[in-house]
Amino acid sequence: MNRVTTFTLPESTIRRPPTLIRDQVAEYLRDAIFRLALAPGTQLIEREICEATTASRATVREALRQLESEGLVRSMQGRGTIVAGLTAREAEDIYEVRAQLEGLAARLFVERASDRLVRELQAAVDELAQFVDDPPGMIQAKSTFYDVLFEGAENTELHRVAIGLRQRITLAQSNSLSIPGRGEHALKEIQDIVSAVARRDAEEAVRLTVEHIQAASRAVSEHREVGQGSAE
Repeated sequence: MNRVTTFTLPESTIRRPPTLIRDQVAEYLRDAIFRLALAPGTQLIEREICEATTASRATVREALRQLESEGLVRSMQGRGTIVAGLTAREAEDIYEVRAQLEGLAARLFVERASDRLVRELQAAVDELAQFVDDPPGMIQAKSTFYDVLFEGAENTELHRVAIGLRQRITLAQSNSLSIPGRGEHALKEIQDIVSAVARRDAEEAVRLTVEHIQAASRAVSEHREVGQGSAE
């Protein structure tokens, strides 16, 4: 029989460090990208970022590498870094994945979520209504909505996949919600989804969720076609 050796760990002296400056700079830029304050194609000048954040150039470069790994910025091979945005095909791919992920989350939420979480989902939608004309605020409120949705779905792997795609999904949302009138339509679509969830109608909740994602995709595509913007 194998003997198991046990030992006692010494008292830890590890302390949680404050947020790294690199992470603070990355969050500063990420927020500006999602608010479209930094539009797709904008060149990011390291010197200007250093001046705006008081961070060192080495720290700024680390932050840019982090954002590049998230697909939010793109290195131009020695010609600097630009805000990446999404091509038409990339946006379409993201919406296809979102429709499947969120449709499944809606079904599982109906089947598994407690009444308390249904109330929390409704509260998240009520908060969402306050930001119809404020895309950055609406994106933040939608984040709360999806946190509740995936919590109620009770599927760790589904949530893990959604978290991995969150930055790219948020980038797509920031563009669709910046289209005039899209915020109001999105709110009505989400309210209908929650109504179906409250009735515990899984099929209707899935159908409405998929239609919500498809409507966002069409809005971005049509906006691009008329030359008023792009999914980037």
